Amino acid sequence: MRRIHTLRSTVSAGVIAAVAFGFAGAAAAQSDAPTTVDDIIVTAQKREQSLQEVPIVVTTLSQELLQNAGVRDIKDMQILTPGLTVTSTQSDGSTTIRIRGAGTVGDNPGLESSVGVVIDGVYRSRNSVGFGDLGELERIEVLKGPQGTLFGKNTSAGVVNILTARPSFTPGFEAELTGGNYGAIGGSASVTGPITDQLAGRLFIAMRERDGFYDVDLGDGPRTNTEDQDQSYWTGRGQLLLLPDDNSSIRLIADYSKREEFCCVGVQTRVGPTQPFIDALATGDGQRPPVSGFGTVPFSRTAYSNRGTPQEIEDGGVSLEANFDIPSMNATVTSISSWRDWSFQQGMDLDFTGADILYRENDGSNGYGVEALTQELRFAGTTDRFDWLVGGFASHERLYRNDSYSYGADYNAFASLLLTASIPAALGGPNAGRLQCFTNPQGFLINTVPFGPLPAGTPLCAAGVIPPSAAAPVFTPGKAYEDTYTQRSDTVALFTNNTVHLTDQFDINLGLRYTFERKNLVGRQNNLNNNGAACGGALANQNPA
Repeated sequence: MRRIHTLRSTVSAGVIAAVAFGFAGAAAAQSDAPTTVDDIIVTAQKREQSLQEVPIVVTTLSQELLQNAGVRDIKDMQILTPGLTVTSTQSDGSTTIRIRGAGTVGDNPGLESSVGVVIDGVYRSRNSVGFGDLGELERIEVLKGPQGTLFGKNTSAGVVNILTARPSFTPGFEAELTGGNYGAIGGSASVTGPITDQLAGRLFIAMRERDGFYDVDLGDGPRTNTEDQDQSYWTGRGQLLLLPDDNSSIRLIADYSKREEFCCVGVQTRVGPTQPFIDALATGDGQRPPVSGFGTVPFSRTAYSNRGTPQEIEDGGVSLEANFDIPSMNATVTSISSWRDWSFQQGMDLDFTGADILYRENDGSNGYGVEALTQELRFAGTTDRFDWLVGGFASHERLYRNDSYSYGADYNAFASLLLTASIPAALGGPNAGRLQCFTNPQGFLINTVPFGPLPAGTPLCAAGVIPPSAAAPVFTPGKAYEDTYTQRSDTVALFTNNTVHLTDQFDINLGLRYTFERKNLVGRQNNLNNNGAACGGALANQNPA
């Protein structure tokens, strides 16, 4: 099946106004040592300003505070930032940021987050794309509330603005080695210094590994890894800073990171009515009830997964920032160009049991990627009574999504059990209302059947009474569905942000943004199995065991 959707001429504009008395808005700053507000410089409005003068709510995390707290990625920031919540669902590729409880709900990569992530002036269109070891940080600014005027269409809840450490003309070297439980070990090193009188460089590398903290019951296999939720990645970032004269600077950044880990399984907190079916099909324990004392045994983390859950994430990119001062106008021209490529793929046990029922293969048919080209140009200046900024932004983005699932060796039998056991007894059939030839170990019925609860251990049908059904179409083990989606997006925006200083204690801030966006989506949904015929065969199969 092939579907094509085109969204054209999406236009948005926004205007904001803020009035400041004494200090502009509510600003929150955190530091591990006493600091006056005047000491904190931020770029929340894409220009260097004192935090006291910014007309929005900002939480600023300084370099020293981030180091002391051990912050390496955005998830770590939650302990330092009130109102910031970062969650992942099925994998690290499905991550959502919320500020004050507001954020995009859902892990569909087609959804652009309402909390923007900006790293060194480059906007990351999906929250997951901004995750990983951030390396050496200069500071992080969390902007709360709508920021669409300056940062674009997908920042209605806020922005996480991350600034990494710049190259220095003063030679320096830092190294770190960490260790922890579950075999955790990690290290990082950085070096910076002058290359010539006008050129400085900085290089950062890091590697971290940790064993998984989930114990996995492998069931039928073929999975061999008995741990999950481990950590294994490395990252590197290189920078060059060129200062050709006193009025200009050029900064080039290139980075790459790769993760190869196992994620994610789930711990059973309770079992459902199909547990006897799964136990009968699986080798060993298919889906045991929770361990005794569950809830009071916090380190009991046993999960069931007969299929592998590997995930691979690659992220890389290049950005070029150029700043040119115009002293006669007390103004600065800024250009930021970037190219980024991010990809994610994974395997998954979709039934979360030891039976081989449904899974995703780690063969490139499950995952998504984002490739983006962006260009931003700004012209900003200031006078005694007026701070002004005008700019433009353009981007081209290609997003692809592959989704598939495969039938395991037990899928056909499991489907037959569910379908035939649900037939009302009045309709007849050897298994109608009987739930197959399985013992009821818990003393209650496991489906809606016409007779009442049976004592524990009562056979639900006599052995040998129900003959095997004749040959019928079956769900063939292997790939069942495979969908592919490709979305292309082109965006052009013009924006301005201006502050009028009416008095020393009274400012008015005005902003406007106009955005034109065009999106094109091509989707293909492929049925790779004989699902229709097999469904009828499973319904007729009265003794799938």
